[in-house]
Amino acid sequence: MTVEARPLSPRLVVHQEGLVGVVAIAGLAFTAGGPLRALAPSQGLAAAVLSGSLVGLLAAALTWLFRFLPAQRRLEDWQRQLVGGWSPSESVAVAVLSGLSEEALVRALLQPIIGLWPAAFVFALLHVIPVRSLWLWPVMAFALGLVLGLLFARFGYPAAASAHLAFNLVGLLRLRSG
Repeated sequence: MTVEARPLSPRLVVHQEGLVGVVAIAGLAFTAGGPLRALAPSQGLAAAVLSGSLVGLLAAALTWLFRFLPAQRRLEDWQRQLVGGWSPSESVAVAVLSGLSEEALVRALLQPIIGLWPAAFVFALLHVIPVRSLWLWPVMAFALGLVLGLLFARFGYPAAASAHLAFNLVGLLRLRSG
């Protein structure tokens, strides 16, 4: 079953993710130590970014390996309709901004308050689509949310943001190229 979708404006997504980032930074301003402390790596920055990037690339590779499954194929067909016309630079902008802002909100702001599992659940809720046949996206988001949460707990925000960014970048570039 094919689910029809209209192309999504990358500018709209950039504005949406920018708003998510502003909300995250505003919330972090009220935490102990403020945004700079909440967004700092718990280890070295290079180790955090490298670890996160590798995890994100591995998650993207796993998604690609399962592309033959009907639920994954339906999801990718739908996503391709949304982003297939994006330029490489638009895909990069959305991947960067979504990785940075969503991780600032869910991992840096919410996870220390509500914990790993509830934060992963919130992340999954942010990826719910009101089409039953696309059930795989929030399930994948929940699983990835757990992984990102563990990265955050071990290496800090830069690792989770790097993993999210790498996952989104590979996915968006792959989806737009057909």
